[in-house]
This record gives sequence, structure tokens and C-alpha cells, in this order.
Amino acid sequence: MNTIFEYLEYRDYLRDHYNANKTRHRFFSFRYISSKTGLDASFYVKVLNKQKHIADKAIPTLITFLQMGKREGDYFTFLVKFNKAKQDDQEMFYFEKLLALRKPSATVLDKEMYEYFSSWWNIVLREEINILPYSGNATELASRLLPAITEAQAKRSIGFLQKLGMIHKDDDGIYRLKSDFVTTDGAVQVVAVRSFQKEMIRLAMEALDRVPREDRDISTLTISTSRECLELIRDRLAEMRREIIELVRREEKTEEVFQLNFQVFPLTQNKSREKK
Repeated sequence: MNTIFEYLEYRDYLRDHYNANKTRHRFFSFRYISSKTGLDASFYVKVLNKQKHIADKAIPTLITFLQMGKREGDYFTFLVKFNKAKQDDQEMFYFEKLLALRKPSATVLDKEMYEYFSSWWNIVLREEINILPYSGNATELASRLLPAITEAQAKRSIGFLQKLGMIHKDDDGIYRLKSDFVTTDGAVQVVAVRSFQKEMIRLAMEALDRVPREDRDISTLTISTSRECLELIRDRLAEMRREIIELVRREEKTEEVFQLNFQVFPLTQNKSREKK
């Protein structure tokens, strides 16, 4: 099985640990785990099924049972706290702790991916440079964004995009777009993109007051339907995203950078869905 440093969900690690040991050792069972850790066997099953979380006081006992060294144990501790975090600032705090403890070769790419999505203007500046040339006037570049960012933020972002190989500076001093980008594992990307999506939702809220109605299109629907119909809606939204991407790809003229959000989420918690 993978090392603990490959995980961003501690219950996935515990499940893989159980399956790997169950295959190798006939005696390994939930009752055996209970005898070694003091954790109720049925409760441990619910943890592996992501129905429950372990208590913080049980973390040291599990670290001992899992035979983890100090660095592994620290990672496991922060991982539990990261998965249990309910506030955005807590989640970000523990996520950065996890990145610091990961293997050096992976940490660099993970931090770059996280940083790229954690500041929304990185994505916007990359697209803006694809529209209008940038020759080094960071103040002017920063003022193009809505809302505007600072000159320092623009300079740091340009340097960061160069580091990633997403933009390059020509011999004539003009920055241009490149398609190259670093890759990372899917788990880190999920956390990084989620941070970006939260920022985009926040900017959409602010746009109601900041952007004139003729320059935006924000509409809402509140509907009651079935889970089966919801899946059809999600499929149609995915199809629409692909169609929009193709429309943009075929458009020869680019003038502005726009943000288009698709959001569907439940507003009720009905008994019928809970039973499922």
C-alpha cells in the first residue's frame, strides 16, 4: 500500500491498511484492532466507511498501532485534523502543514498547484496576458483586474507564472502565454480547486453590486425534483460546459476575461435521502 504521505483522507489510509493486512494475516480483523487500540470494532467500521471520525484523543493510540515514526505520526495527526476541520481557515492551516511534511519531490509540485489556485488572480492574469500584451508595467496590469489587485501582487504572480512555465518573456520584452504546466496528484488538485471555486463564488456575490447589470448575467433557480433528474441536470451542465469551451476555442477575437460559474446544491435534507 502507499505511504501515509500519499493520502489526503486518513480514513482512506486506514481502509487500505486494513485491507492490506487482512490479505496478509488471517488473524487481522476489526476485533483484533479493537483489542490493540480500545476502539469499538463497529465504530471502526463506520470510520472506514466515512460515517464517523476518530476522536483526537485516539490519535496517539492509532499512531502506535500503525507503527508510525515521528514524521509519519505528525502527518497522520494533521491529516485527521484537516479532514475534521469545519472552518475554511482551519482547513487551509492543516493543509499547509501536510504539504510541509510531504516528500520533498512531491511537495514542490503540490505547493505550486495549491498556490496557483489559491490566488484567483493567477488564473485571471494568465488569461489577460493572452488578450493584451504585457511588457512589465505591473501597476497598469494590476489595474486591469476587477476588482483590482496591488502592484506587488501582480509582480509576484507574473514571476510565479514564469516559474511554472505558463508564460515566457520574448526577446522584445513582451510576456506571452505558454501551454506548459506542472502536474500533481488528484487529491491535492481537489483541495486547490475547491479553494479557487470558493473565491469565484465570493467574487460572483460581489459582482451583484460592483458590476453593471449589462455587463453580467446572474440568475438563479430553486427547484424540487428527484435524484435521478439531478443526475440528468448534471449531465446537461457538463455538456453545456463542453459546448462553451468549444465556442470559446473557435472565437478568434478575445476582449475580456469572464468567470462563468455552474452551481447546483441541495437546500433540504429529506428523510428519504437520509435512508439512502
